This record gives sequence, C-alpha cells and structure tokens, in this order.
Amino acid sequence: MVNSDFSIRELRATKKVEELVKGMRWTAFSARRIGEAREILSEMVRPNGSFNFLGLAGAIVPSGLRSVIVNMIKKKWISVIVSSGANITHDLSMTFGAKHFQLKGQEDDSYLKKRGLCRIYDFCASNKGFVVLERRIRNLLKKIPEGQYGSYELLEMIGARVRDECSILRAAHEANVKILVPAFTDSILGLHVWMFSRFHSVKVDPFKDLNYILDLQFELKSRKAKTGAIILGGGVPKNFILQSSLFAGKPFDYAIQITTDRPEFGGLSGATLDEAKSWGKISRNAKICTIYCDATIALPILVSSIQG
Repeated sequence: MVNSDFSIRELRATKKVEELVKGMRWTAFSARRIGEAREILSEMVRPNGSFNFLGLAGAIVPSGLRSVIVNMIKKKWISVIVSSGANITHDLSMTFGAKHFQLKGQEDDSYLKKRGLCRIYDFCASNKGFVVLERRIRNLLKKIPEGQYGSYELLEMIGARVRDECSILRAAHEANVKILVPAFTDSILGLHVWMFSRFHSVKVDPFKDLNYILDLQFELKSRKAKTGAIILGGGVPKNFILQSSLFAGKPFDYAIQITTDRPEFGGLSGATLDEAKSWGKISRNAKICTIYCDATIALPILVSSIQG
C-alpha cells in the first residue's frame, strides 16, 4: 500500500552522521533499512527503554569493531551479550598485546603460514599473539577459585582481572553486563580452558548458561519488561538468544538484525525476523528491521548516528 506521507526524499551529503542516517530513512534499499534501524535502536536505548541482548557472530572484534561494542556497553545500551568464542578469544588476545594486520592484494596462504600468520579474509593475525594468550590465560586461570562455572561466570572473573580499558570483557565487568558463550569449546579460548581443566578443578558447565538466560527471561516476563535483540550475523548467538524467548514465552518487543545471509537456503543466519514471529520468538507487534549488509559497515554508522 502506498502512503503519500512516506514519500522518497532526496538524500543530501553531510558531515554529521546522525543527520545523514536520518535522511537515509526516507530513501530506499539498504540505506532505508539503516535509517529504520536507527529509529528502532533509539527507542530501545532511551531511558526506561528495553532490556537488550546483543548477539556477536563473525569476526566482529578482530576486524576493528571492538571499541564500538565497548562504547555500547559503557552507554548501557545492552545488558547481556551472547557471543561466539572467537570474538572473546580475540578480545583477550588483543588485551594481551596481539595486533591484526591488513593484507595487500592476494596473498599466498602457504606463504602466510610459513610466516606464522593466520588469514581472516583480507587481514591476518600472528601466531605469536595466540602463544602469548595461552601463557597469560593460564596464569589468569590459576587465580580463579576451583569450581564449576557457566561461561558468563568465568568470563566475568577474567574481565575483573584484566586492565585493558578497551577490552569488551573489562567493560562488561565494570557495567555488570553478562557475556555468555554457549559454544565455548568451539574456540581457542575454550581449548585453553579445557587443557587447564584437565589438571585443575576449574570447569565450564554449559547448562549453567542455559539456566541463567532462561531464568532471566522468566524474570523479565514477570516484570512485564520490554526486551530487545541486536543480532550481528547469526549462528549460535542468534539461536541462543531467540530460543530463550521462545521457552519463556517472552517474545521480543524489538529486534534488529544485520546479516549478509539470505533466507532462501534455510539457514538460521539468514532466517528473517518475521519468520521468528511464527515461532513466538518475536512479538506479533514487535518493531523489527533486518539490514542486509556487512556489520563492519552498518554497525558503526548505526551506533554513531545516535551518539548524541
């Protein structure tokens, strides 16, 4: 249905990101989606807005978006993070001094391996950083009391022991934002914790993560609190967040998804937010927006547009 109140408007070039994205709202295609997402996110993060979950999949941290996530945490835009193990591994590795480097042109991967470099599309990480991570994380784990922990409990204790102000784990600890990694063993950090646990009584119990997020959703339901989800990529973080709302019967009131995957192939990462309504994961009247775009493009623009 055509509504004359929502006519296409000319987008004007401007140095102000907020003004630019507000203008994009009245254009078309992906620009329009970013503008619509800005309106939804602005409502989610305002005082007395919604209780927000952030899903982190893909190489968000090593690609350069670490400080964007930290900024969102410090501004209290999000209350819970569900992440892949890789993003938290890279956050810790960078805390311990590891750097990532852009690659020029098409590099030979066998040559990169000989140089001790691991490629992530058009940039790389040094093996030396992971060697340092192994040593430093082992020393940190020695300071943690013996016990069985959910990933959110273990990561909170690690975050309390790092001093890097640019670290997601450190910022989350200071803001009391829980970080859950449901597929904890599917990461280099998980492998190091497993190796340490073979000779020490520091264990990770994945069911404690499930207990935490389900109890939280039931609590939010009892309080009749509005809830929102910001999903970058898809995979396990997306499913873990949405299935918790399904089980608790607490569908999300807001949802923003940034993905490059398509729905036609049946994968979860490309599944539409409308589809989630059929499962009861997202409310029928929820405010939702999917941006088909690389998150390294869309997220910084989106966040920067509502900094004021």
